[in-house]
Amino acid sequence: FHLHVPEGATPKDGPSAGVTIVTALLSLAMDKPIRKDLAMTGELSLRGKVLPVGGIKEKVIAAKRSGVKTVILPGDNRKDWDDLTDLIKADVDIYFAETYDEVYKIAFSEQ
Repeated sequence: FHLHVPEGATPKDGPSAGVTIVTALLSLAMDKPIRKDLAMTGELSLRGKVLPVGGIKEKVIAAKRSGVKTVILPGDNRKDWDDLTDLIKADVDIYFAETYDEVYKIAFSEQ
């Protein structure tokens, strides 16, 4: 199954939803819900590598405002996380994923 979302004609900071789209499709196909306290971001390569994205600060703030307690970020965005203030990083559990297998294990865990 291949889903291709081409870049639009207007350059912008997109939602970086590759891992999220795959997770939603798997949840639907398996009829298995994901964790309710989870947010995630990251583009996804055809080989399952989770690729870095922009706007980490804004995405973490938005997740916290929505009541999310757990966030999955691309491993290559660790420096962006480290650069955030302690106030932004407080009260959120962060997981860094290099591959989609890691995202899957977190998203479909029973926690």
